[in-house]
Amino acid sequence: MSHAIEDMEVSAPQQQGQQKTKNKSLSRELLQITAQLLNFQDLYNQSQLPGSVNRQLQAIGKIGAPVTRMISLGLGSLLVTKGHARRLKQLVILLSIRKYLQDGRKEPIEIYAQDPTFTRSDETLLAAFGVQILRTASGSDLGEAASFITPSTIVYSPFLTLEAYEQLILKTSVPMHYLIGDDFDALLQKWPKRSAERRQVEVLVKTGLSKYRRKAVAGAGFWTEEDETFPMAVYSRSGAGLEKLRARM
Repeated sequence: MSHAIEDMEVSAPQQQGQQKTKNKSLSRELLQITAQLLNFQDLYNQSQLPGSVNRQLQAIGKIGAPVTRMISLGLGSLLVTKGHARRLKQLVILLSIRKYLQDGRKEPIEIYAQDPTFTRSDETLLAAFGVQILRTASGSDLGEAASFITPSTIVYSPFLTLEAYEQLILKTSVPMHYLIGDDFDALLQKWPKRSAERRQVEVLVKTGLSKYRRKAVAGAGFWTEEDETFPMAVYSRSGAGLEKLRARM
């Protein structure tokens, strides 16, 4: 079994069925979820997806300020049956990105998560993985996350609402430099041409994301049809360094 999650200094069990854990507050249900996460971590490492993700993280490291913080938006409750596997896999990607960025650094990468559907059990589980919790009253509002975004922050936001994306991309006081989330080129094809959602996406692409470099993230062997996933992309913005990169493309 992979030790990738163990290497993140997680106080969680090493294998399914293990009864003892350093975090005694985790319930039996959360122990089972942690075992699933370990299995999904193995699946992720064996798939093609980390190669695609890590290439884009390398590119980010060359064109902007070093990443010191990660914020997950819209992860959803990890205990809800619908979309359960997809959400756990999204968490695996988040933790794997943190581990990749942390490699060779002395200062820890700060990591936060925010979702209005988080329960106390969700928060307990995330805390066991070193994830701090931010608050919001609504999935369409950035809540506390708005004041935590800096030029050195990666925002991780698969399946975020369009209303929250509007705040994130168009209305934040501090410009977001790095986004790993929905591929807006694919979102344009998702909605009917005359729908309100299609118009929202068009505004986001033309007004906000036109300032960013976009790279699709894909790789076989991790997602299944049952996960009901949607295409993802990395968006980065970092001034003169980005312009030089674009000029070479």
